[in-house]
Order: sequence, then C-alpha cells, then structure tokens
Amino acid sequence: MATTTAMPAKRWTTLPNWKFRLLPRDTRTIITCVFLGLTMAVISQITERLDLALTGGSIPLVSAIVVCAIWVPSAAFYGLTGALITAWINPVISNLTASQPMAPFLFLTNAAHTVPVALLVWLMKSRAKGMKPWQLILIGQVGGLCDALMFGLGNRVILHLPWDFVTGQILVVQPCYLIGSLITYRIMRRLIDTGLVKKERDLKAAVDAI
Repeated sequence: MATTTAMPAKRWTTLPNWKFRLLPRDTRTIITCVFLGLTMAVISQITERLDLALTGGSIPLVSAIVVCAIWVPSAAFYGLTGALITAWINPVISNLTASQPMAPFLFLTNAAHTVPVALLVWLMKSRAKGMKPWQLILIGQVGGLCDALMFGLGNRVILHLPWDFVTGQILVVQPCYLIGSLITYRIMRRLIDTGLVKKERDLKAAVDAI
C-alpha cells in the first residue's frame, strides 16, 4: 500500500500575509503591545546588565540581538502603536531601576529602532501578500542602524566617549542586529501561523460574509 509523505515546509519563504495598519487604536492591539512591552522590559533588565558587565553598557552586544525579537514583530504587526508602546515601557523601568548609565537616553534609542521599522513595513509591504525574508532582514538592519546611531550619540553626550569609539560601536553591533533579524523571521512566522496575528484574509472573509 502506497503512502504519501508530506513535504516539509521551506524554512525561508515569504511570510504569510497579515493585516497591517500604520496607527491601530483598537483595545486588542493596545493590550497586546503593552504585554509585549512588559515582556521586553523584563528581558532587557537581564540583557542590559549583561552588556553592563561586558562593555560597561557602552556597546549593547546582547541587547542588539534580543531586542529584534520583540521590537520588530510589534512594529511590523501593530504599526506605530506597537513601535512606541514597546519602545517606551522599558526605558521607564530602566530609569527607575538605574540598570545602566545610558538609561535616560533609551527613550530616543528605542524609538529610533522601532519607528523606522513600522514606517518601512508600511512602505514596503504589499496589502496582497506578506514579506520576503530579505525584506525583513533589510528592515531590521535599517532599524538597527538608526538605533546604533542614536545610541552612539548617547555614548558621546552621556559617557563622553570619543568619536572613534562611537564609530566602532556602530559597526560592531550591526552583525548582532543581523543575527537578531534571522531569529525574528522565525518568531514572526510562528506568530502568524498560530493565529495570534490577524491575517489579511480574515478581513476579506468578513467582507464576503456581509
């Protein structure tokens, strides 16, 4: 008796389509983004202290990898709402707990990462389909670069580090953001596949049902 073997899904294919709005204001989105922001805050309390031990808090090596896994999905799925909520919850806690010397500047650095991601998804994502891996990686790198530039400015203003060090810091963290983007792709695919993110086809089905 012949048996059919299911073909394994390709690991790096276009992400399934999802419904994207640049500035969603519904309660579900806000609650989800607050939860993501709190999750990021808990994780950051660990990664910031690891970076503090490794580099004195001047180069976010560990944080650069980890933040992509929360910030990019929240901004890509929930637009500027997700970008700003997840970006600004952690700095509040970081300043209250004095987790690192750069804590006062994190409001700017975090927004410098997440806001460009939301805007680039809005510009690059087609309503009819999801995003290709290279698009997500490119968006992640641009967001990471904006983050690193702002973080470098903070190093100069707060820690008074020389420009040579700031330039080196910007270059060093880029591979970390690349690793983070690869991890982010797998997380976003799982989130869409599990139904936690509203798909674009759900909207079409609702229209057809009317």
